[in-house]
Amino acid sequence: MSKSTELTKAPQAVKDKKQARDEWFGVRGLLTSPWKGGWGRWLALLGIVIAVGASLYHIYIPFVGAYETFVLRPLHLMLIGLVGLIFFDIRGRQRSFLAPDWTWLIDGLLVLALVGASLNAILNPSGFEERYAFYAFTQMDIALAVALVVVVVELARRCIGLPIAALLLIMLAYGLWGGESFSIFRHRPIPPTDLFLSLYMTTKGIFGSPIGAIATYVFLFIIFGAFIERSQTGMLIQRCGLALTGRSPGGPAKVAVVTSASFGSISGSALANVMATGAVTIPLMKRIGIKPHNAAGIEAAASSGGQLTPPIMGAVAFVMADITGVPYTDIIIAAALPALLFYVSLFMAIDLTARRDGMQGVPDEMMPKKGEILRLAHMILPLAALVATLIAGYSPMMAALVGLGTAIVAASLRPETRLGLRDIVQCLHVGARTTVIATVACAAAGIVVGVINETGLGLRLSSQLLTITDGNMFLALILVMVTCVILGMGMPTVAAYIVTVAIGGPILIELGVPIIAAHMFVLYFAVLSLITPPVMIASFGAAALADAKVAATGNAAVKYAGMAFMMPFIFVYNPELLIIGSDMGPVALVYTVITAVAGAVAFGVAVSGHPAKTIPERLLYLGIAYCMVEPSHFLNLLGLVLAGAHIATRYVLACRASSSTMNKE
Repeated sequence: MSKSTELTKAPQAVKDKKQARDEWFGVRGLLTSPWKGGWGRWLALLGIVIAVGASLYHIYIPFVGAYETFVLRPLHLMLIGLVGLIFFDIRGRQRSFLAPDWTWLIDGLLVLALVGASLNAILNPSGFEERYAFYAFTQMDIALAVALVVVVVELARRCIGLPIAALLLIMLAYGLWGGESFSIFRHRPIPPTDLFLSLYMTTKGIFGSPIGAIATYVFLFIIFGAFIERSQTGMLIQRCGLALTGRSPGGPAKVAVVTSASFGSISGSALANVMATGAVTIPLMKRIGIKPHNAAGIEAAASSGGQLTPPIMGAVAFVMADITGVPYTDIIIAAALPALLFYVSLFMAIDLTARRDGMQGVPDEMMPKKGEILRLAHMILPLAALVATLIAGYSPMMAALVGLGTAIVAASLRPETRLGLRDIVQCLHVGARTTVIATVACAAAGIVVGVINETGLGLRLSSQLLTITDGNMFLALILVMVTCVILGMGMPTVAAYIVTVAIGGPILIELGVPIIAAHMFVLYFAVLSLITPPVMIASFGAAALADAKVAATGNAAVKYAGMAFMMPFIFVYNPELLIIGSDMGPVALVYTVITAVAGAVAFGVAVSGHPAKTIPERLLYLGIAYCMVEPSHFLNLLGLVLAGAHIATRYVLACRASSSTMNKE
């Protein structure tokens, strides 16, 4: 075979491989030649039908009211689990629909187990939990309980990764055989039957609050995100970011901050945010001279911060409202100032670094024209309608529906954004496929939380940590931080928050931390686990886009997100920064915001090394940042004095250096 033939066949092989994993390509082939080709194309069609049906079912629920627990949650897990089994093969990759193999037999058994376990609950929802409570369960219940746990572990391995599956196996092993372990890990003997049934037939396991949150409103927000992305709202956000900050020094990096904060609040996934916005911003950052690992680190930090940014906060705000009983509006008000400080510090660090290195903005030929923004301006309506509905006090489900309906209507106003029937079907399909990882992660979180509750580990761990710290708040915060970062690694935001708050929340509340501050502390470090080595899935994604070293990217992301690591400690000691529950008047509130923003600017100076160039100077500005963010008049004044003294000293030294140079000449 000649070299030219080999070169021709190589790209064709890659193309064929991609087409084999494209369900829409398989369905198109099925429609044009239904009696030719493998039966895998029918599987592709089935997957699309189930995915679209799942989305339509969840859109239908708010109109009739949510069904009872053991109908809605098992049905959601069954539908989305089927989508996961269809589109992810046993190797954890996208399935090849044109090349069936023997592993499909295993998938068939898993499908039967998932459907059987789910229907066992759905067909008799009122008596499902009662059978467990009154010890009236059957051998079939036991078999289906084990089968469902196996399916969830396997889906976690396929869709999320081996570390999550390993964590589930460790937790299950601990529940089954950890009774004879040491110290606080020792627990009462739990018969295997009781453990598996508690995970299956109660709301403290797989069908617990994590799956409930996904099934009721998180899925709707994911569908909403798919529709606004399809109707070019993401492009509008990107172009607005370019118009606002593109021409300033380091413009592409600032665009990454603006777009990631806006899109990340809606997307619900830091990794999805990285891949969506970073595909544009990272090449632009590299083009103006930002090193690849720094470009990737900025994108990872900015995208993760979107999960902490009101009004949506990746849908975790609604979950927090459910768990704490605190109104949703109070939660987004509490989250507003810390999120603002994080992005101000990140923005200033980028700006000062760019000025120090003489970086340029986005080239003129890549800047959006005014008409390009105006042609998409109407797509701000869905976001405005969503926020207005939430603020008006309607349920998250209704707000998502209003936003979804507005998106379809607003998109129809211009040909560039109009959605046809095919676009709508594809949005429904994408919404369900995107939900797979979040649903599987929440089912996995249900297993973790269920084992913790069944063994009493959470209470013992909380008690032991309180004993170890002897009431020392700072030491307890450090231990909770480490716990949250470890448990949250690799999980989507909602699942990470639910798992970590089960252990960390009670400890902080026991120490007297207000409930909002305690839950916000846990949420911050659950989110920051996405960029904290060694797992740091958001940093991994950004490094892949930037072709940068993963370790260097993780370190850069932690550096640029430094303010987010500091903020939780500050608002635990000073809950006034969360605004809710404080007795500050309007003047005091404005003063607090101004001084806190000044502290964020000082933190940006410390991170960038400009104009504070030496290590002592950067440490000085870290101290100034703390003094300004801390709501204490004395510390605020001290911070101003230190900053003024440093600026005056540098000015005097610069004048002397200039005078000395002129004298020599």
